[in-house]
Parts: sequence; C-alpha cells; structure tokens
Amino acid sequence: MKFLNIVRLETFLVGRDWNNLLLVRLTTDSGLTGVGEGTMQWQAASVQAATAVLFERYVHGANPFEIERLVQAMYRNEYARGGPVVNSAIAGIEMALWDICGKATNLPVHSLLGGRMRDSIPAYANGWFGNRVDDVVLAQDARAVRQAGYTGLKFDPFGGAGRDPSQAEIKDGLRKLGVVRAAVGDTMRIMIDGHGRFSVGTASYIAHGLAEHDVYWFEEPVEPENFRALGEVERPNGLRIATGERCFSRYQYPALIQDARPHVLQPDLIQVGGLLEGRKIASLAETHYLPVSFHVPFGPIATAAALQLDAAIPNFVCQESFSAFDVPWRKDLVTNCPMPKNGAYPVSTAPGLGIEINDEVALAHPYRDDAVLPMWGENGSMTAGLEASMPA
Repeated sequence: MKFLNIVRLETFLVGRDWNNLLLVRLTTDSGLTGVGEGTMQWQAASVQAATAVLFERYVHGANPFEIERLVQAMYRNEYARGGPVVNSAIAGIEMALWDICGKATNLPVHSLLGGRMRDSIPAYANGWFGNRVDDVVLAQDARAVRQAGYTGLKFDPFGGAGRDPSQAEIKDGLRKLGVVRAAVGDTMRIMIDGHGRFSVGTASYIAHGLAEHDVYWFEEPVEPENFRALGEVERPNGLRIATGERCFSRYQYPALIQDARPHVLQPDLIQVGGLLEGRKIASLAETHYLPVSFHVPFGPIATAAALQLDAAIPNFVCQESFSAFDVPWRKDLVTNCPMPKNGAYPVSTAPGLGIEINDEVALAHPYRDDAVLPMWGENGSMTAGLEASMPA
C-alpha cells in the first residue's frame, strides 16, 4: 500500500432551521478523500475555526492510518483538554481519517473497528413531534411513526417548561404522553427527553407519571453538570434513566456511572471526539453491563459514522434517528444518505463510511445566524434586545 499523507482540509457550514452542520473533507497526496462531521448545537462556526487550527498544527502532512496518535496529539497537546468545541473539531477530522483508511483498504469502517456484529441497526424516531398542540394531530403523527416500522419513538412533551413548572404544565405534558401511548399501543418503546431541565424533586415526581405509561427511558431528567443529583432521581417501577450526551470525556464516564446510576449511556460521537473515543466509552459501559445508544441529532455523515460503530459493538441497544424528519434536502447532501427502512438502518458495506459530500447542495444552504433553538424562555430571550418569552 502506498504511504499516504494528508495534504488538504475543506469545511462546509450548512444551514438548517435549528442548527448549522459542519462537514469536513480531508484529501491525501494520492487524491483519496475522507469525510467527517463536527457539528455542535449552536457553535458550528467556533468548531470550524478550531478544526482549521488543529489540522494545521497536528494533521497536515500526517499518515491517516495513525488515528490514535493524531487524536492523542490534538487532545493532550491543547492543554485545556477536551470540551465540546475542541472535541467536535477532533471528531470531524477523526471520522474523515477512518473514511480514508476504509477506502484505502477497500473495507467498511466497521471492519476496521473489530468487525460487524449485526446487519441491521434498529432505530427510534426523533424529530417527529415538533410543536403539536392538537391531540388529534399528535396521535396521527405518532401512529405514522409506528406504521413506518419504528419500534420506538422519543419526544419532549414539556415544551419550554423550566426547573419547577406549574402543576398544570406537568399534567399537560403527561396528558400528551397518554395520547401518544394510546396511539402507538403498549408494545412500542416511548422515550421521554427532559433536556436536562428539571429539579431533582420535580424530575422524581414526573418519573412516577412516566412509569404509569410504561415509558422505556427518562432522558436527562436534570441538568448534566452534577452527576450525583441525577443519581437522586427516583426510578419507579423500573423506569430507566438515560444520559451521557453532555459528558464530553471518557475520563468523566466512571464518575457518571457511579454517581448518576444510569441504565443507558448516550455518548455523542462528535462531542466526545470521534469513533475511537466512542468505542472506548462503549467498552467502559460494557464492563458495567450498560447498553449504549449514541446521541446523533445532527447530519448524515454523523449518522453514517454512528451506524458503523453500532454494527461493531456488543452492547448497542438502538440508534436515535432524525433522518426521516429532517429538512427535505438531507438525502441530497451526501451520496447514499443513510435512511431507515421499516424502522431500521441497513449496515453499509461500502468502503469507508460509504458516502460523499455533494458540494453543490452543501453550498446551496449557507450558514445561518438565526439557526438557534431556544428552549428555556424563563432564562430570558435567546437574542439580545428582545424581551424574555417562552419558546413556541
């Protein structure tokens, strides 16, 4: 095999309604390319800048097969280690390196990560819910998810509620949950996302209401910084607690597991720094008999990368999927865009990640300053100069 060197970085900021995607492409001196994604909620431009710095400092001229060394260099040498911005920049580069290695060896990335354990990746639907205020529409949309073949769906019925919402707000959220449960039947998994908003007492109270509707997991019931507080949330009738999307380092996961007592771990493959780090976290979870469901609400490259890792780890449980509920041009943004079929993703066996960026589509959707999703109106407006208001 010809020795390769990385010689070029390209980044694309792609605007959507609620956040901007950051897509990455690396090119070798032989012309071989690899794609990755460094999307981070509302700091895509910051990650783009960090990506350029890390590339010039550590990756330009390097051998793409030295992934462990390059990741360690980008993580350790920056001294103020990790955090979602730097880790997301690392991840975009790291995914592209795996893609190059797969293409150079004519193997899918999962073969380089230990080999395929499954041919199909079960998905649960997210992003289907939107701002449903009409119970009839809510029930129709939930039934449509079930009819599409999904065996699980996730939503947040509590809108813009804060730490300790009124009893009326809580009851309304539980009522919406009841509408969805009645619509999908008792064999479908329902996941409820708290988005880290509640106090321990309120989360515990709500947990009992969720258990009455046989909710599969309660995700991020309280804010993510205090692991011990999450461990104090009640788990009635075996209600599972899922968390981890805002835990940005494998060095923090032992404390998260011990203090928060989760039942499902949800690392974000971008914000922990890529596939290699995600696999290490999954192995740590396996030693505690914990399943892993990677947090992937972003673009199709991140989805494609996650599916390759899902296929290769023994303790995978189900994959978050926004693919069918995203912008209509998502399928055109990359070739062979991963899409679930009958509620599951097929595992690509194409070399690398099996996709390429469509430059024309990426450039047709430029960066958007307004691509921010306000979630807690009680904290004040998300935009300077505007009055505080609850989000729609």
